[in-house]
Amino acid sequence: MTAPQVRLPEPATGTVAEPAGEVVYGLLRLADMDVALPLSALREVVPCPPELAGLPAAAPGLLGAVELRSLVLPVLDLAAVLGRPSPRRPEQVVVVAASGGQVLGLLADEVRGICQVPADALVAARTAEGGLLFSATFRHPETGQAHSVLDAAAILALPGVPTVTDLTRDAAVVGGAGADGARRTLTVLRCGPYRFAIDAAHVHTTMPTPDLRPSVLVSRLCRGVIDFSDREVPVVDPLVLLGLGELATSETGAGLVLDLGPGYVVLALSELLDLAHVAEDDVLPTPPFAIPRPDLLAGMVAVEKLGDCLVLDGAALRADRDLTGFASVNTALDTTPAQRDDVTSAAAAAASGAPSYLTFSIGLDVATPLDQVTEILAYPQTLTATAVGGLLGLITHRRAAVPVLCLATLLGRTERPVGAATCLLLVDVDGSPVAFAVDALRTIAPRTWTDSEQAVRGPAADRGATLRSAPLVRVGEDGRLLPDLDLRAVARRLQHQRAASLPGSGTSRPGQLTR
Repeated sequence: MTAPQVRLPEPATGTVAEPAGEVVYGLLRLADMDVALPLSALREVVPCPPELAGLPAAAPGLLGAVELRSLVLPVLDLAAVLGRPSPRRPEQVVVVAASGGQVLGLLADEVRGICQVPADALVAARTAEGGLLFSATFRHPETGQAHSVLDAAAILALPGVPTVTDLTRDAAVVGGAGADGARRTLTVLRCGPYRFAIDAAHVHTTMPTPDLRPSVLVSRLCRGVIDFSDREVPVVDPLVLLGLGELATSETGAGLVLDLGPGYVVLALSELLDLAHVAEDDVLPTPPFAIPRPDLLAGMVAVEKLGDCLVLDGAALRADRDLTGFASVNTALDTTPAQRDDVTSAAAAAASGAPSYLTFSIGLDVATPLDQVTEILAYPQTLTATAVGGLLGLITHRRAAVPVLCLATLLGRTERPVGAATCLLLVDVDGSPVAFAVDALRTIAPRTWTDSEQAVRGPAADRGATLRSAPLVRVGEDGRLLPDLDLRAVARRLQHQRAASLPGSGTSRPGQLTR
């Protein structure tokens, strides 16, 4: 993430500036603290490499340096400066902080987005002796979480800590809008044969070559998943999204992380090229008929030394149904310490070839064998409705008409409202696809316990097709007993009930379902 043009007077050490209106802050997590930097002092965020280059300097917390285009940027670990050293983590990032024409990299655990804070909500912080590394505190306007505002000037003035000249912006941008009017800071990137640019404020962070893993989410649009910020995050091909072709696997060399609110999505890229500072009127509109997805583009801009770039509309990407669908199915990774017996149990289950299960919510948490689910889809924008109980409607997918079933209703529960995390589980039932609407995904993990001798509850023919007849299982490190649903059996049960309700069958109550 690179700073957009927000003017904020540089605060003196130990004091807080008094800007009018609202101030925009980048929210960071470091040393088990929630901190903030005004975006005028936050240039960008880049991944922290495992090994940093050495520097002929020594200071508390000085880790070394990273190469940032034309800069060799010193990196400081504030946790060590504050006497709170902690082990390095592979997903940590370097936040480029600026003050007085100098920059320094700060090691951070993660970036947690941005927020606007009314100037009068800032509470100044000071000590009698001075020397604080933060200038104020505030509570997040939405969450109420307390944050400390880092004083970039004080941090860059720490004894023995080297800084370098700020070459991340040109002089016109540092001063705000130039003589030619409002200016924009764009992150420029290459994706196959195309060059794109996106407003830096919409970039959560960037990363080197994503380490892709297969997933049930994989499709032409989704290349796989990676671990990011304690979540399993989908990686999307922007060329497919924009209707411009497909990015070759050999061309994938970087990733750009978007924070869509419900979760993250990574755009697969070939490489990150540069930061560009352009006048607002340099971004030219493109004829809608000339591009496949004009709704996702803000225009076109000529970037010096790079050439023409298509400008992605960050707000439109955040609202795109495909991307928000992928963001809503981020799977939380269990990073909390577990008891040794639990770890051994899960590891032993996986090693023994225990089947993997998908757990999800329909108002309560349930599980189903992962091999039953062929794809996970975002909830469709439109459905062709029918008057069949339990059937939400029809969609077309991969040249097939697919019925979309409300799983909660089929299991005798109330119909669930569509939310940000609602998605479809696509299941092959006797050679035909069927989609089940569910509230949210939970985990994918091996089955760690089942009782092969547990009594069949309810009619034997319904085993696994209803909540009452489903066997109970444990999945992963979760100690709960969850119903083991057979989604194919659920679909077949509905089909049999519908067949029985047709004229001549002797049944007069179509769509009535039991648990």
